[in-house]
Amino acid sequence: MNGNQALQYRLCPYESGGKIVGRGAPAGRLEALPQVRPEDGELESVYDDEQTLQRILGLLNKACGIDFQNYKRSSLIRRIERRMGRLSLEEMEDYARLLTDEHDELRALGKDLLIEVTHFFRDPQAFETIQKKVIPAIAESRRHERHIRVWVAGCSTGEEAYSLAMLFHQFNESSAEPYSVKIFSTDLDKDAIAAASQGIYPEAAVTSLPKPWLRRYFTRNGDLYHIDKDIRKMVVFAHHNIVEDPPFSRLDLIACRNLLIYLQSETQRKVLSTFHFALNPDGFMFLGPSETIGRLTHLFVPYDRKWNIFRQKLPPGPGPVFASEIDRGNSGAPRTRPTAAARRGHRKLKDLQSFMKTDELYTAFVDEHMPPCMVIDENNEVIHLSGNVNPYVTLAKGRPSWNIYKIVEAHIAVAIVTATQKVRKEKRAVYYKNMKVSGSEPSSSVNLIVKPFSLKNKTFDKLVLVLFEKPEHPDNPVRSADEFEIEPNVNHRMIELEQELRQAEESLQATIEELETSNEELQATNEELVAANEELMSTNEELQSVNEELATVNSEYRFKLQELTEVNDDMDNFLTSTNIGTVFLDTGMCIRRFTPATTKEINLLEIDYGRPLGHISHNFDDDGILSDAQNVLKTLIPVEREIRSRSGLWYSMRVLPYRTNDHVIKGIVLTFVDITELKSANEQLLKLSYAIEQSPSVTVIADAEGKVQYVNPKFTEMTEFQMAEVAGSSLRELNHWDASSTSFEEIWSMLLSGHEWKGELECRRKNGANYLESVKILPIKDRDGRIIHYLKIAEDITERKQTEELLRKSEMLSAVGQLAAGIAHEIRNPLTALKGFTKLMGSGGQHGNYLSIMSAELDRIEEIVGELLVLAKPQAADFLPKSVASILHDVIMLLETQAIISKVAIDTDIEDELPLASCVENQLKQVFINVLKNGVEAMPGGGTFLVKVEKSERGSIRISFIDQGCGIPETKLAKLGKPFYTTKNKGTGLGLMVSYKIIENHRGSMTITSKEGIGTTVVIELPAVP
Repeated sequence: MNGNQALQYRLCPYESGGKIVGRGAPAGRLEALPQVRPEDGELESVYDDEQTLQRILGLLNKACGIDFQNYKRSSLIRRIERRMGRLSLEEMEDYARLLTDEHDELRALGKDLLIEVTHFFRDPQAFETIQKKVIPAIAESRRHERHIRVWVAGCSTGEEAYSLAMLFHQFNESSAEPYSVKIFSTDLDKDAIAAASQGIYPEAAVTSLPKPWLRRYFTRNGDLYHIDKDIRKMVVFAHHNIVEDPPFSRLDLIACRNLLIYLQSETQRKVLSTFHFALNPDGFMFLGPSETIGRLTHLFVPYDRKWNIFRQKLPPGPGPVFASEIDRGNSGAPRTRPTAAARRGHRKLKDLQSFMKTDELYTAFVDEHMPPCMVIDENNEVIHLSGNVNPYVTLAKGRPSWNIYKIVEAHIAVAIVTATQKVRKEKRAVYYKNMKVSGSEPSSSVNLIVKPFSLKNKTFDKLVLVLFEKPEHPDNPVRSADEFEIEPNVNHRMIELEQELRQAEESLQATIEELETSNEELQATNEELVAANEELMSTNEELQSVNEELATVNSEYRFKLQELTEVNDDMDNFLTSTNIGTVFLDTGMCIRRFTPATTKEINLLEIDYGRPLGHISHNFDDDGILSDAQNVLKTLIPVEREIRSRSGLWYSMRVLPYRTNDHVIKGIVLTFVDITELKSANEQLLKLSYAIEQSPSVTVIADAEGKVQYVNPKFTEMTEFQMAEVAGSSLRELNHWDASSTSFEEIWSMLLSGHEWKGELECRRKNGANYLESVKILPIKDRDGRIIHYLKIAEDITERKQTEELLRKSEMLSAVGQLAAGIAHEIRNPLTALKGFTKLMGSGGQHGNYLSIMSAELDRIEEIVGELLVLAKPQAADFLPKSVASILHDVIMLLETQAIISKVAIDTDIEDELPLASCVENQLKQVFINVLKNGVEAMPGGGTFLVKVEKSERGSIRISFIDQGCGIPETKLAKLGKPFYTTKNKGTGLGLMVSYKIIENHRGSMTITSKEGIGTTVVIELPAVP
């Protein structure tokens, strides 16, 4: 209660069924006033605006089909006020009128009142107790039927129901013979039931689950987790009202956690009684940590107090139960009261008359054939009497009680209590004989037999049966080990003690009455505290729900903020790294933001935020930037153009509208991209493009695979092929390779290795005519050295070749003339000598010397003719890969004897692993013999002749012949190789000419360098075999 309110209480007499009611000053907010029922300690609430609240509850009942009358008023008011606070309403009447029209708000209020706070294995230690203690106990009690039924009341979205299903499933996996488990899960909220039935949960809902359980009982699908099918089959979901709808029956476990705290106490007792009715004997009930069974201790016994796990027990009646629950009224006629088992359908009464006959038979049997007896429970309370027990039972004065000490004599009560302890401990009967009984008959006695009520049914394990038998020989009793007797003096002392005890009891009774009065006050206070605690727990649940919502929203906000920060950082770094000048303007053309690159041409400072763009000076030659921005804001059409700064730099300026995600125009974005280098490159590219277009040479560009991408107009002019006709063709298709001595594979291999290729190729025009090209093909590489294109540059050399052929023929004719003159001169000399010697022989004399001279001259003529035949008609030969070093070795061995005679030492310097040369071995030997022989003859005084063989930078084979002779004057070097020119006293001069011809046929080269007084060097280069 609020102490600030002037609450006035009026205590109504309890006997007249009155209530403690409270009244307070009317206020805008409804204040709960406690109302106390002394008979049950219940606190209720009375509200100033009860009619408005009832109207709201009626609207909720009509819209949602849920009657919230059983809910605690404080919880209802608190939830309603929270909704009112969101809508900024202060009066509940205004909120009620709003709910009449706003059906969405009405449904939202209904959802808000159904507090759905749950998760898997809430209170893990409590579920551990269920797993280790409760489930094995249930399994033991159902070991014959092997069928277990569970009810989860108020299951919300199903997390606790599935948690129990997983525990039972794991228990079944460890059992030799599995149990059939059916879990009924109910809730008022149909939407929650629908969500629970799907068995699909977000990742946040399963974070509390251990990883092995998550992998075992869930399947992940994206961000959602699906419950295992075996677990889903164990659970049946249904819409159910635990207050109004009939309960399930024959249940072994009921789980109802954090639902009762929202209900009024009377409703709580009703629900708990329903649970007791629905449970099997010794069934279990699992409540929330803040929920209690109140005063219904006669229905449930605590099984685990820490986690609020209770076990069902049969409720005792207001007094002992007679003759199997058959009571007799004042008329003495039997009146039946059906048992709980009968109410559950465990026993059916087919016919009332048949039942009455059975009852009369049972009553007659007990009265005539059974000794008087009583049944005592563990608290020494008499719960059942049978037979004529009047001689042994007395009623004590004061408050009626069924305690054994109150209904039998003291010494007999002591004997019975002592015997019950032995019976419960030793599980055997105890006999007491000849116990004295005070009564009408003098020296009357009785034999007591105290024994377990049942040794087979564990339900009655704590009950004890006491039989009263009359002794057969009361005057001569037979004593036994279990006799119980009290001496007379002890009896007198007991009487005195009883009197003292009565006095003490009276004094104690007075004290008890005083304590009861105080206790009632404390009980009322306690009930208030309990109610307050339940409200706090409810508030805590609400706060937890709100906290979870806030945590989710906060997490989303934090994530969004992080995303926004990252995007902002990314944008800043992007704008800075791209070196793009960017200016953001609002709709008033004022500066909102700009990048550092902008300050290069626009004179902006950090303090210029909010200033109009027109007030800022810039370095552009163009003054139309502001007008462009204003036009774009009006038309929403972007503008892009090039502008030049006073420093000579060029920029691409773009003016765009600034759009939000909602497509709202919030201003203008100006970007300035430096295109100076691009513009210069474009100009250079334009020049190069013009040069290629106007080039007198054919230009072809192909991609990395050799496919034609571009041909210039000169190509079309030369071949008559258009660009569209050759695009995509290979370079090979542009040439007439069949007529060429060079294979395409050879050229392509050289290009792929990164080298350029030069040569002459025969091509075909569109009309089929052939022409000759001088071609240069080179690869174009990127910065990483990868070939990205090929460039072909070619010229038509058909006319030039024809001219060269005419020139060659003319030169040949000239050479033939010179050769003919030389031949005539060279042959004339030996012929003249032969003619002279012939005349001498004709005149007589000695002819021996003349004949030898004439023979030598004829040999000379034969040699000249042979060399002329080599020049005139070179014989066909096969070119084969040979080792140059091996050929040189043979030649050196052939001439080594001549060199030794001439005192010339031949040294060799030959590299290892030289490539082979494609050659005619005999022709190369002829060249090497000619060069070596000339070198040896050039050193008449002896010396060293060096032969060096190596691989050149171009990959060819280089053979160097270096002598230490007198050398050749420069004036004679130019004439070497010409027909019949020689520097020796003897010789035709044709040997060196033949050597040049052989090396030329091998596609090699031969050069001679010489210095007088130092020596001569002859270098021959031959192409290597690839």
